[in-house]
Amino acid sequence: MGEAAVKRSLVLVLGAALVAAACTYQAPTYRDLDRIAQQQQREAILNRPPPDTCQLAAHRHLLGADGGAIQQSSLPAGARIICHGCAVTLDYRAERLNLELGPDGKVANLRCG
Repeated sequence: MGEAAVKRSLVLVLGAALVAAACTYQAPTYRDLDRIAQQQQREAILNRPPPDTCQLAAHRHLLGADGGAIQQSSLPAGARIICHGCAVTLDYRAERLNLELGPDGKVANLRCG
């Protein structure tokens, strides 16, 4: 066999392999599509940001502020300023804004609850 014949044979074999590979594709079934949709829905639920039930975003500017200088009247109703190391009740109220002070008396954290 000549070199041209070997190349031609190789091209034919590779072409046949590509055709065979293309014929083996299976379109997804409705069950597969449903599984994919459910997975995407779960991921969307897990990745969505929590609702801002206590106006936390509107008060982010208070981070680092001196706790003694914060006017209680400028906070939402029911908000509480929690001093460092102070005891608080463990009841959870989603609409309540908590301002947690650090050891230096400045607002170290904001959270709903």
